[in-house]
Amino acid sequence: MMIGRIIKIMPHISPYKNFQLLLKPKWLKSCKSISSCTDDFRTVFIDYGDVHEKSIINAKIKRKTKCCQQGPVLSLHTQFDNMCLQIHQKFHGRKSYLHDQKSLHCSHSSPVLLPSGTVMTLSPLPIANVLSSVPCVGHIQQNRGIWDIFKKANFGSYTVLDRVGEVSTAQQVPAHITCPLYAQTGDPPLSPSSPEVKADWQVQAMRDSCYLARSVLNIVGENIQVGITTEDIDKLVHNKIIENGAYPSPLNYLGFPKSVCTSVNNVACHGIPDDRQLVDGDIISVDVTVFYNGYHGDCCETYIVGNVDKAGQRLVEAARQCRDATIEICAPGVPFTAIGAKVQEVADQLGVTVVPCFIGHGIGEYFHGPPDIYHCYNTYPGCMEAGMTFTVEPIIAQGKEDVLILEDGWTAVMLDNGRAAQFEHTVLITEDGYEILTDYY
Repeated sequence: MMIGRIIKIMPHISPYKNFQLLLKPKWLKSCKSISSCTDDFRTVFIDYGDVHEKSIINAKIKRKTKCCQQGPVLSLHTQFDNMCLQIHQKFHGRKSYLHDQKSLHCSHSSPVLLPSGTVMTLSPLPIANVLSSVPCVGHIQQNRGIWDIFKKANFGSYTVLDRVGEVSTAQQVPAHITCPLYAQTGDPPLSPSSPEVKADWQVQAMRDSCYLARSVLNIVGENIQVGITTEDIDKLVHNKIIENGAYPSPLNYLGFPKSVCTSVNNVACHGIPDDRQLVDGDIISVDVTVFYNGYHGDCCETYIVGNVDKAGQRLVEAARQCRDATIEICAPGVPFTAIGAKVQEVADQLGVTVVPCFIGHGIGEYFHGPPDIYHCYNTYPGCMEAGMTFTVEPIIAQGKEDVLILEDGWTAVMLDNGRAAQFEHTVLITEDGYEILTDYY
């Protein structure tokens, strides 16, 4: 399960019906737009300081924009987790307001103009204080008009998910299962302030939890078929994890209501299992994480359901290649930035798009922690060291990178309705390279 590196706010307009697209907001009133679009360079930068003025110059010269620019060495995960918890707790009680603005700059997504020239936001007062501690990150936007949202691209033949289905209550966890601290409260504990170098006994614990995660995901793959619901997948995953004396990590993490993430077709990630049946031609990403003997193991796979068109098959294979080729460069001394550069390189070669607003993460006794693993060009500091464990999990899309968060506060869908695919491994850095802890067997 990945973490959202960028907190988004979307205007109240969409091709999706009955959704208030105003979740996980980022208040950008204090930020200044210091560049506008041109015919051949369609980006808008948000200025947090001189370092980002330099990014603009480099981007214009090299034609490669530096997504996810980060400043001082400071992990966002602790602040992000605490912030998201408060956002989820306060979400249903907040009022919405109209502000007289002509556009709204969204992190890693498009400014969207409303016909009235206004945008709707939520009251920023409770959240602004939380966001004040978040480290500086530079964001890149594409500057497009409102009608670009409705342009129909030929991404193939498949069903577009435009609404959330019926979600049942969460599965019960027996009393004898050892649970993470957030299982009751939804509030994750503090993660390390810097990437953790694990001792041998911790590495072995990671191997055990990751082996279980892969085992459960293998069982899911064996049962994926037309007619099964994502709720059925949730029950299967939950029961298998419990049978092995483990806890399903997503359950109640920041309030997530289910034991697994199931993301179908145009859902990029964090899909909540519901009563929708899989149909012939679907693709589905299943993200399994377990908490076993005090450690988390995390992996994800995108499966083909029945007869998927060639465009869908190409996307799934491209997503797998982006992950696998990137893991191959991992070794002690390799900068974390190399991961994003490699994913972007492979994606460009294959003609697909990286969705940059979700990242991989360090993992261990904590579900999400440093290092932040970007899948786009970035300047995140630091290098890999033997004993570090983290996830590599790029989301790859057919069309543009823009993502909407639906009204459930979790489901992330592609704005252009294109499909997305994701593959994930938990990786250990060893003395002479890497070990895939969630490898196939």
